[in-house]
Amino acid sequence: MDKLVWDTFQQLPGIVEDHKLFCEQGKLIQRPTREQLADWSESSPPEQGRSLENVVKDTEEILSYRFSIGHPRFFSFVPSPASPLSWLGDALTTAFNIYAGSSESGAGIGAIEDSIIRWVAERFGMPPSAGGQFVSGASIACLTALTVARDQLVEEDMRTKAVAYLSDQTHFCVAKALRITGLLERQIRTVPCNANFQMDPDHLRNAIAQDIKDGLKPYVIVATCGTTSTGSIDPLDTIADISKEHKMWMHVDAAYGGSVAFCESHRELLQGLGRADSIAWDPHKWLFQTLGCSVVLFREKSHPTKSFAAGAHFLRDLEDGGSQNPYNYGIELSRPARHMRLWFSLQILGTDMVDRMISRGFELAGLVESELRKLADWEIVTPNTLAVLNVRFNPKGMKADDIDRINSLVSKEAAAQNIAVAFTTCIHGAVCLRMCTINPRTTDDDIRDVIKALDQNARCV
Repeated sequence: MDKLVWDTFQQLPGIVEDHKLFCEQGKLIQRPTREQLADWSESSPPEQGRSLENVVKDTEEILSYRFSIGHPRFFSFVPSPASPLSWLGDALTTAFNIYAGSSESGAGIGAIEDSIIRWVAERFGMPPSAGGQFVSGASIACLTALTVARDQLVEEDMRTKAVAYLSDQTHFCVAKALRITGLLERQIRTVPCNANFQMDPDHLRNAIAQDIKDGLKPYVIVATCGTTSTGSIDPLDTIADISKEHKMWMHVDAAYGGSVAFCESHRELLQGLGRADSIAWDPHKWLFQTLGCSVVLFREKSHPTKSFAAGAHFLRDLEDGGSQNPYNYGIELSRPARHMRLWFSLQILGTDMVDRMISRGFELAGLVESELRKLADWEIVTPNTLAVLNVRFNPKGMKADDIDRINSLVSKEAAAQNIAVAFTTCIHGAVCLRMCTINPRTTDDDIRDVIKALDQNARCV
């Protein structure tokens, strides 16, 4: 068996080079036929092993049917174009397969995780008491944080009266997490947003006051720092004041926008983020990491232990680290060292380069705006806030339904022509093209060519 493994590894360099497994310059969207999907769905592992060459060939084909989110003209999904450095850091860490649930089993990676968490908390403006850990994504980060919020502030006999507040721009993973923690739909308040797609503080205050009057238990406000649909940021300082006034927990979903804390020219946009009780942040969005690299932070690093600290006879030899073991601070017992890919990337790039890469996203979004303003009949529905724009072909005198149809067709045609992926969304009921310009490999010419093509398609539909 060992000989088979080592022989396989020795063949890999030439095979990977021949097959170009990591090419992101091909088709933006490639879909398999129904017959191919049926064949793969119904297949079973072979009784006898196959050659590495053939397996790699099949792997390449299977992986080729995808959305190429790393392509410089893919503008619609927030998971970022992962840096090749993140690929390598992820591969190296996975190869060692170090258990990251215990401070004893991987002392080195544990110390590195602590250092990155400390650095991120400082950049977010949180106090020295802050702490947290890496998790798989914002869904688990929010679930972890909201479980802790419930356990810190809601007595068991009040759980049926607990109330959470979020806006109509909040990511759906938050409501899902609240339901998992035990809340029913009637315990989740959706607060309207203002004209800037921010949670309206007056509506929030009124909703809390009414619930208190009704004998309910308001306990958590979920603010958003950079919604993936509009890029808007809730008024974090004001929401922090409201949460403090009512002794509530403030959780911030900063999965996307939190990365701006690492860009000196724009980090003032996150004013008030450091006042949160908990924060979810995804390096696999705007810090160019492979998927599965996310962070949950707490203002007080000891708070999660009330929810998650546990022990077992089979763990007795790992408990020399006491409550410092990571499995006492989160949901997972089996944890990979997700943070090492980020550490690897930061060590090679340096924070100055990361700053420039994030800043580039703002520059590209500004170029989209300026190019569209040169054209007749185009509307910028939501302007560049965090390198996210929603735009719409909107000629005067045309019926709204026809305009929606044209914008939908423009999006489909651009993808079909392999020009760009700019999927649609609905803003106030109107179909818009959404553009997220965070890929630092996107050039100015890419932007100009794409805007020209979108305009031509809109006028030819």
